[in-house]
Parts: sequence; structure tokens; C-alpha cells
Amino acid sequence: MDLKLSFHPEFCQDTLCHSDTALRCGLDNSCPPELLENLSRLSALLGDIQRSLNIRSGALKINSGFRAHALNEKVGGVPNSQHCMGLAADVVCPEFGSPCDLALAIAQLPCEFDQLILEFGKWVHVSAAPLGKIPRRECLSIFNKDEGYLEGIVKR
Repeated sequence: MDLKLSFHPEFCQDTLCHSDTALRCGLDNSCPPELLENLSRLSALLGDIQRSLNIRSGALKINSGFRAHALNEKVGGVPNSQHCMGLAADVVCPEFGSPCDLALAIAQLPCEFDQLILEFGKWVHVSAAPLGKIPRRECLSIFNKDEGYLEGIVKR
């Protein structure tokens, strides 16, 4: 039986898999078929966030979505990154405010995110939970690797 997958129009498969680094380095960053359901769930989550925060079409920018393992290694991602499972995206929205403002707003939404991480004050990592898992709604901040992860969205 084939699953009918749907993607939010602004967060389609091509958008979630696009990577300038992969293109520049000649890496294939295609999402394998077995991870498309995860990518579809991430797309729906991003659409919910955009709608809930009244962010205009095209303003929520994805810096990094799905990452094939070779790309993840190239950009220094952790081996168990949710990006490699099609469950995470790093986003910004300058029209909305700073990455911290965006993270604080997302944290208040009833959206079912798994992790929300303010990373280095530069972008927001948002992920969907794996299928069958309860979203943790875990909020973290990291400003440097020496200090590590801090609990909650920390404004600095």
C-alpha cells in the first residue's frame, strides 16, 4: 500500500532538501523514500508554526533541512542529527524578529515540536518527533560548544 504524502506548499520536499553546500561540494542531498514520511511531518510542523505566528508567505527561511549523512559530516553535524532523519530544520525569520524572539514565540505555541533549540543566537532548530513518539517539546539554547546546551530558550 502506498502512503499518500502531503507537503505544505511552502515547505515542499525540494525546499527541505535544498543545500548550497551540497551543490557546491557535488553531494547528493536527496531524501530517501523511507524518510519521506518524516519530511512530510516536518513540513506540516513548519506550516503550523508559520500559520500560528501569522508569518507572511515566504518569510520563514530554512537554512538547513534534510541532510544526507555526507552533507551532515561536511557541515559538522552530530552523527545522530535529526536532520539526517528528515525530522529537523534550522530556520530564521528576520521579519518576525531575532532568532531568540522567534524561538521564544514558537515555544509558546501549542505546536507539537520535539526539540526547539536556539543555536548560537543565529538560528532556530525545530524538529518533529519520530512517528509513534510523543513530542518532547524540549527547549534548549547553545551559545558555544564549551558551555554546551542550556535548558530553555535563553535570551542573551
